[in-house]
Amino acid sequence: MTTGPDYKTNARRLRDALASEGIAISHAKALELVARQEGVRDWNTLAARPKDTRAEETPGGGPFAVGETVSGTFNGNPAKGRVIGLEETIKPDLWRVTVAFNPPVDVSTSKLFSSERRRIQMVVGADGRSRRLTGTETGVMALSRA
Repeated sequence: MTTGPDYKTNARRLRDALASEGIAISHAKALELVARQEGVRDWNTLAARPKDTRAEETPGGGPFAVGETVSGTFNGNPAKGRVIGLEETIKPDLWRVTVAFNPPVDVSTSKLFSSERRRIQMVVGADGRSRRLTGTETGVMALSRA
């Protein structure tokens, strides 16, 4: 896998190689093709990956990568989804992760009430567990790569 700045270099090389064969594409199209080669849906998804998760040789990356499938629990309820956002916080080893759940997850802890959500944003550590003080042993959310 290549690192961040190499993606744009690869796109330029691809564009030049195709031009030499008489096929003209824009730089944006070349970036989209490089993103697909890296296994993501588009350039924005590839560019949004944290630098630590772009290069496999870099240790200590975030708990997940954008576009990755995750599973686990939310308030003790089973949860499956896809990471659609990941942002490093100013505190070491904490990330703000946005997960799109499919199917929606029940976020209520009451047996008398139900509230399903499709998208949740929460701060997690490298172990994929939320860092809010909830009085529970596992915290609110505990996710891992599916």
